Amino acid sequence: LTPAAQVALPKMRRRLPRSDLAPKEAIRLIEAVDTRSPLGMRDRAIIELLYGTGMRNAELRALTLADIGERTLAIRAGKGGKDRVVPLGAIAAAALSDYLQQARPKLTRRDGVHNIFLTKNGMPLDCFAVINAVRRAAKRAGLKKHLYPHLLRHACATHMLKGGADIRHIQKLLGH
Repeated sequence: LTPAAQVALPKMRRRLPRSDLAPKEAIRLIEAVDTRSPLGMRDRAIIELLYGTGMRNAELRALTLADIGERTLAIRAGKGGKDRVVPLGAIAAAALSDYLQQARPKLTRRDGVHNIFLTKNGMPLDCFAVINAVRRAAKRAGLKKHLYPHLLRHACATHMLKGGADIRHIQKLLGH
């Protein structure tokens, strides 16, 4: 053992992640989704939930019909194995409801698949399906930024913080 091995290193201050997605751009992104098809309705609900709840890509894909509550979603075994319940705003809840009532039945192909979000073949989404939904919306919105699902998580937190939300509330929402 060297003498320096016993010296405690100073703790580095962690900076809050920042989002370079402005609130107006987030609205443009959401509104750019063409909801005239079942997949479009699905993509709109996906983007609404990612931005409105700050959930991770994997958490969104793991959601099942049993996780839907009264204006809430139960996120089971999030990062670190933590469970949490996140509130759904009125607009995100409406987009999810529209998808569940009008689009999901058209995508369902087999019994036993309980995931909320499905591919055109009725299977649960993989991570790239969510990434591509965000990228398609960004392209339609004319946003030149490199957007991906986790950026919407950062945007959710940043916009809530700038709007005056308590940091502890945001941390709880995000599962920290």
